[in-house]
Amino acid sequence: RAGERLGAGASLEAAAEAYAERGAAVDRAHRHLEQRRVALLFPQLPEFESLRARMNEMRRYWRRWADAWARDFNALCRQHGFLPAASHQQRTLFDEVVGPLARESGVTAYFVIDAFRYEMGQELLKELEGARATTVQLRPRLAELPTVTDVGMNVLAPVAHGGKLSPKLSSPEGGELKGFSTGEFHVSSPETRKRAMHDRVGGATCPWLSLEEVVSGEGPSLTRSIAKAKLVVVHSQEIDNAGEKGVGPSVFDHVLKKIKAAWQLLREAGVRRFVFTSDHGFLLTGDSAEHVQSHGRKIDPQRRHIFSPVAADHAGEARVSLAELGYEGVSGHLMLPETTAVFNRGTKSQTFVHGGNSLQERVIPVLTALHRAAAGGSTLQYAIAARGLPDVVGLHRLEVKVDVAAQKALDFGSPAKIPLALKVRDDERVDVELVQAGGSAEITGVVVEATVGESFELLFRLMGPTDARVQVEVYHPSAVENVESRVPDALFAVAPVARPAAPASEPRQPTGGEGPASAEPEPGPGAGGSAWLERLPEGAVRRVFEHLAKYGAVTEQEAIQMLGGARAHRKFSRQFDEHVQRVPFVARIETIGGVKRYVRDGGSE
Repeated sequence: RAGERLGAGASLEAAAEAYAERGAAVDRAHRHLEQRRVALLFPQLPEFESLRARMNEMRRYWRRWADAWARDFNALCRQHGFLPAASHQQRTLFDEVVGPLARESGVTAYFVIDAFRYEMGQELLKELEGARATTVQLRPRLAELPTVTDVGMNVLAPVAHGGKLSPKLSSPEGGELKGFSTGEFHVSSPETRKRAMHDRVGGATCPWLSLEEVVSGEGPSLTRSIAKAKLVVVHSQEIDNAGEKGVGPSVFDHVLKKIKAAWQLLREAGVRRFVFTSDHGFLLTGDSAEHVQSHGRKIDPQRRHIFSPVAADHAGEARVSLAELGYEGVSGHLMLPETTAVFNRGTKSQTFVHGGNSLQERVIPVLTALHRAAAGGSTLQYAIAARGLPDVVGLHRLEVKVDVAAQKALDFGSPAKIPLALKVRDDERVDVELVQAGGSAEITGVVVEATVGESFELLFRLMGPTDARVQVEVYHPSAVENVESRVPDALFAVAPVARPAAPASEPRQPTGGEGPASAEPEPGPGAGGSAWLERLPEGAVRRVFEHLAKYGAVTEQEAIQMLGGARAHRKFSRQFDEHVQRVPFVARIETIGGVKRYVRDGGSE
């Protein structure tokens, strides 16, 4: 029923949804079959040889299906880029889903589960959706590339700035990605992930617990450990550890039961909101000895990816530049098999792998569960009112209000604020930048926290590869509350922005040759190239002026995010005139209608 091919799609987001709706069921059935094989297929079984032959043939059937979908997905990535729209990115998950929940009253539990595949999320969903007075929601997102723990687990913390990531490589020549910079410190370990999360959501504490610590602890001690927290993080490595040791199918079900048990224990300890997600998925390949792909020296590649400074194409591989993945401060390319094959490393074949660009590895679950504060629960339904207002200082405006639309019973735990976001209807290539919110509303990352019953003005900017006028949709991104989205009648102009060149247009070099020089950022009008950036301090200050040169304006909120905090922004503001003397354009600070901006003369709106 899933179909032999993914087929040509309109976007990466559509491919992720298609896999969630059709493809994940195949992988779940395949996993269940492998689990039963481990449990039941022994030589003493009658007709053992015939059964084993039939099951090996089933592995080959699955492999042909998975390879066909992988080729289609990689072809789609080559056409549309390997990085999806913000709504489906792993790097925006914390700010769009976790942060808004953690800022509500009570405690939110954030399960970060190593190798928790999407189909496993579907299985957990079925366990949770029968709970009384509970709202559950499952949505797919695409893990960052390469799909390995050092990338995905660190990106589950809030490390993105302006939609970009600043990674650290293990060596100047490439090597492996070893965490990301927040602008203030390097996130590369559980302790630094905890710090980044705690800094973002606040609270007296931010407990970081292993799955085993939750399920083996006693109720009162668990209640005390989370008493003063806004966010508790539950970290699980059981699925990945078992898979790497070659015993995954024998323990996968057991781990899923432990995750459910941890949810129940935390619920009893008073946690009302849960988010379950993963750093990446995996391929359960069976015997992969016949499905190996060569790439240069056997010591060069990892199992499913390789970093290279050279922009060279190889048969059976997909290639993407690190710049196209939104990685700043690094150059080079990432190469991946376009099927489910593993690179030949001269080692023993493995049945559990990840690191590549198949849908099984990239599509991760974002499962949210909200429990009402009292039995019977909240039955509130919310509606959004939104209307367009005239532009001001070159920014689009909306008047927005969230109201209770219906209440079927008494409610004991309704939120005072509802997180909202904007997206462009019918064109996910257009990016939305939230700039300023009035009244009691507050912008946090890519969402705005709206007080129920109070109207506010929202200023925003649209940027994309078109100069069309488009409609925007105001919606509730975490889908935890029952909120009806709204599309105002107004049309808003998109500021055209050049996109990075597609891989097909990059210079090709034969393997072993010298790679091309890393691409410089595209200069804005009057910027005179980008060499001038080297005259500015390294890091965030350069990013602010690069944005200013390209787009013509940087708001105070954007500057705070790029610089890594209000303190760094105050220092930047004091030194702004000194910095301006080093750039090839005139810039100034202006405040209009309560909105502070850094503006380049002759810049875009």
